[in-house]
Amino acid sequence: MSPDQKKALTTELPASGPEAPVVRRKIGKTTYLVRVHFNPESTETLQDKLQRMLEDEVNHPDPAA
Repeated sequence: MSPDQKKALTTELPASGPEAPVVRRKIGKTTYLVRVHFNPESTETLQDKLQRMLEDEVNHPDPAA
């Protein structure tokens, strides 16, 4: 999938008031709306979280896979 196709499929909608932003993604004939939210009191950065998730995946692989 080209970057232009990805851009056409993923759209960020502006938040209205205190609501979190919504990402719209169309896959086939189904459109998914995903509300994005973050805990303002979190002390873990995005980089820390991704690192932790990758380490967990490597150390504890899914036995069903």
